[in-house]
Amino acid sequence: MNFTIRKIKISDHLPIVDELVGELHVSEKEMNEKTADWSKIRKHYLRFMTDCEEKNNGTFLIADAEGKAIGFLFGYIDEKDDSNFELGDADDLYVSEGYVKQEYRKHGVYTALNKAFEETYRDFNIRKIYRFTLCNNHIMQSWLDKQGYKPVRLMYEKWL
Repeated sequence: MNFTIRKIKISDHLPIVDELVGELHVSEKEMNEKTADWSKIRKHYLRFMTDCEEKNNGTFLIADAEGKAIGFLFGYIDEKDDSNFELGDADDLYVSEGYVKQEYRKHGVYTALNKAFEETYRDFNIRKIYRFTLCNNHIMQSWLDKQGYKPVRLMYEKWL
């Protein structure tokens, strides 16, 4: 399958970003019933992403095939401050969101997005790349392991 990857500015491509991130949220809601409905958080979440892009050297990459957006990856610099208790003085790179439409999976799209994303930050002073995934997203966990990511912390929640 042929596809291309390109960086876009969120505010210049809101319909595409809205569609892709909205589909991600539907997918996440299938795995986690506590995921908010996209229609309820859409406006604020898109603003949050735009702010991260502008204020934290954020990057939004999309994969296109046949003129159609088929996937994306978004992340930004999470600058280290003096309250950090981990080793190292460099900044962290946070992969916030990523998704490939169901019919385009298993063709290397997400791997190519991730590679292009990491390449974007090659010349930055980064100490680690981190990301979260749901505990029941075993496909992503397997992919992360193959890419050299290792689980470090588990987050426990108690909903009241």
